[in-house]
Amino acid sequence: MILRLTLAPTLALGLLASLAVPAQAQQDKAAACAKSAGVVMQAVEARKQRAAKSQARAVLREQIGDRSAGDMLADWIWSLPEDQLTDEVGAAWEAQCLAQ
Repeated sequence: MILRLTLAPTLALGLLASLAVPAQAQQDKAAACAKSAGVVMQAVEARKQRAAKSQARAVLREQIGDRSAGDMLADWIWSLPEDQLTDEVGAAWEAQCLAQ
């Protein structure tokens, strides 16, 4: 009986600690998704301001840290019709990121 009483708090703390890790991971993921959506929206704003795609590619490559990903993102944003260059682009990006 004494052994059970001493193990119960230890097990409870272990369970709580294991629950905290996924919660922290979710917070980290949410922060990363929000940050990447911000990068996307910066590129959308650059497009709306008529910046050159080559200039946006260079900035995206630097911010993302991946040449191919920066190029693909710029190509995607520059392929959108002008009427779709809204905050919805960033919101959709963030939602898709969170869903992964």
